[in-house]
Amino acid sequence: MKRPRLALVLLTLAVIPIAGLGAGQKVLPGVFEPEAIRVSGDELFVVEGPAVLVYSLNGARLIRKIGGPGEGPGEFKPADFWYNTVTILPDGIFVDGYDKTVRFSRGGRLLAEAKKPLGISRMVPVGRNFAAVKLDHIEGDVQYQCLRLYDGAGNLLKELGRQESPVQSLTHRTEMIPDVLNFAVGEDKIFVDRSREGFVIDVFDADGAFLIRVEKKIAKAAVTEERKNEALERFKSDPFVKRIGFEQFKSFSTLVWPETLPAIRDLSAADGRIYVRTSGTRDGQEAWMILDAQGAVLGQPHLPRVEEAPLMAALNGVAYHTVHDRKLYFIKPNERTDEWELFVEEIK
Repeated sequence: MKRPRLALVLLTLAVIPIAGLGAGQKVLPGVFEPEAIRVSGDELFVVEGPAVLVYSLNGARLIRKIGGPGEGPGEFKPADFWYNTVTILPDGIFVDGYDKTVRFSRGGRLLAEAKKPLGISRMVPVGRNFAAVKLDHIEGDVQYQCLRLYDGAGNLLKELGRQESPVQSLTHRTEMIPDVLNFAVGEDKIFVDRSREGFVIDVFDADGAFLIRVEKKIAKAAVTEERKNEALERFKSDPFVKRIGFEQFKSFSTLVWPETLPAIRDLSAADGRIYVRTSGTRDGQEAWMILDAQGAVLGQPHLPRVEEAPLMAALNGVAYHTVHDRKLYFIKPNERTDEWELFVEEIK
């Protein structure tokens, strides 16, 4: 790993005075159960079920809708507890659905679509290939999440990593604070979260060749009673758990509590940097670590706490935040109105 040429740059946080966002937030009309957000240029893309809603950042005005429910061209088949994702490309957008992937122009014109195997989640283009997570790989009685690389025809090229799934379908063990296999794609590289080993990120090129391992020593965050109570309440309100009832769920499940929180909560690749959200907190804000492409630390800011996705959504990598142009964009529901609002913070 190369040594950084510059001294450590400390990052500070400030609310961006974007016109139309008022005091840092704006209501997003038409958002009820979001599944993913992305930002490109002056537009915000929100996955809402089988559609992608596109808003102007200046005013959060809904300007177009892409896709919709159905099984025809450019449509997405709804599926219980399945979550679609969107990737912004230089020449359009790529949407990963339940049983197919679809490319649209930025304006929403259908360009191409392809069938894909079931159980493959979060498919993202990288170079001429695609990275994706297989959620239901089972060996013996252990269920794994496996990060795999596929070619343009959907053929499996190689496995880039795996970890035990936070939810075990055969042994009925459920992690109450799930440690999910996360990955990010940026500049034709794949960044793989190895948080079960600590603060560890493996980096691969677009053809799956291993490049470097980034490893940092950080203090382990204990699972306090406050964290347990918070996780338990969130778990009880999860749509999947509510459908069958928490007491019924407990009767056939083993609820597993970790001693420490995951070193990495999730990560993003943007602006030639790796933005890592950790489990650390201070004064109600979350600790992040910003790295360059070689793993050198550029800063360790504390950013506003972001909304956590429900259990089944988290397994599919759902996150209500994204990083773009050195800004953190995040959405969360207003507890008083139940409307989803957009917030944006600048990382200096």
